[in-house]
Amino acid sequence: MSQYVFGRGKWVFVDWMGIDPGYGTAWGGALGDGFYVPEGVALKPHRVAADPEPVLRSESPWENVMLGAYCTVLKDEGLYRCWYEPYYLDNGKLAQREIAYAESDDGIAWRKPKLGLTEFNGSKANNLVDLGSRGWAHGQSVMKDPAAPPEARYKMVSCGCDKERTIATAVSPDGLRWTWVDPVLKGNNSDTQNILHYNADTRRYVLYTRQTDGVMQRRGVNRSESPVFGQFPPSIPVLESGPLDLPDLDFYTNGYSPWPGAVHAHVMRTSVYRHTADTVEVVLATSRDERLWHRPLGNEPWLVPAIAPRFRPMVTYACAGIVPTGAGEWSTYVGAIAKGHNHPENAYGLASPSEGLLRVPMREDGFMSVSAEGHGQFWTIPFRLESKGLALNARASYSGGIRCEVLEAGPGETGEAVTVGKALPGYTLDDCVAVTGDAVNAPVVWRGGSLAALAGRTVRLRFVLFKADLYAVRFEAAD
Repeated sequence: MSQYVFGRGKWVFVDWMGIDPGYGTAWGGALGDGFYVPEGVALKPHRVAADPEPVLRSESPWENVMLGAYCTVLKDEGLYRCWYEPYYLDNGKLAQREIAYAESDDGIAWRKPKLGLTEFNGSKANNLVDLGSRGWAHGQSVMKDPAAPPEARYKMVSCGCDKERTIATAVSPDGLRWTWVDPVLKGNNSDTQNILHYNADTRRYVLYTRQTDGVMQRRGVNRSESPVFGQFPPSIPVLESGPLDLPDLDFYTNGYSPWPGAVHAHVMRTSVYRHTADTVEVVLATSRDERLWHRPLGNEPWLVPAIAPRFRPMVTYACAGIVPTGAGEWSTYVGAIAKGHNHPENAYGLASPSEGLLRVPMREDGFMSVSAEGHGQFWTIPFRLESKGLALNARASYSGGIRCEVLEAGPGETGEAVTVGKALPGYTLDDCVAVTGDAVNAPVVWRGGSLAALAGRTVRLRFVLFKADLYAVRFEAAD
């Protein structure tokens, strides 16, 4: 079984990991209520809705049909940056060449600078980046690699020169002027957005791309990793349709991101293609280790329409990137297209004002929570306490709240060695000031003071909730 470091950094509730399963029946069948059994709580995925108006829409001849949804949004030294694929009509056919670029000071109001780098219809007064000798990229994403030399600080992965059977990469000093290098992965179906990131914990580059199931011919997500960029082994499937999924369902794009700031947590906002309806919608998937993925909402959409009447796209693709855009707020982005996936190219026409890149505002860490509609409680697994304090990302309804106590950990796990740890003086439930209201970083306060006094002890935590959602527990490092 995979081992995870609990008790450090920010722990989010991707799954039940970190929560003790307890014993419902005392050892030997003795009378009692059992111990450490979670009760009255559930894992709760939270759906989101996009803002009603696009933050980027088609405005220029080189993008007058649509803004391709294979976009990347990064916050780069205070500036929000976006790379997207522009589409236009060329003799009645859908066409796409260079990658377009936009930037923003807040992730909401965007501008398209005239870069003067590449020519379209005889003019360089556009926001198209310079893709060098190749001049074409599809299924791209961009990452910033702080460890790379300055001339290769930015990396782009996309479909290879044979368009769909390899993954190629380009490097850039500024994200605007690109130089192509050798393919990083050969013999891999890549015809959707490919996403590259660097895992600082494992010190490996990780690449997510397309796969096709050899039996059902359904699309899915593959993964490859390497300590050396460009030397990726053959990718392996990590998210594919299960035997009980309807046969007309594909995982079309991956929408991968590390869960920002969390330990052992990853998320996909994967776009699911439904063949019969000819629609694409965004479904949530989560993971602890990037290999074993779960769909907490099943095949129900994570992104739902806004309550107010508005444009209803047939196709929505989640873009690469999760960025902070306010106090306690994250933003992700989706490309919204009015037409179905297999709409004929000769009937596309010009984009409507409602199509484009939509911002999806969400609560920080707001993908999932441990929640109690009424009274609930759970205990964590034992861990070595190395923190001086705890802070909670939590929301409690009127009259609701969360309290926490610190218990000594029992010396054993099976048989007669199992004991129920006692709450430590000064850190009991009665000593804890309840966390109420709505906050993303609310400190937990005990009469006993800082947790630094307990440093080095093996403990477990008991959380008691009433009408509350607990999104994350932040373990503050000791001085």
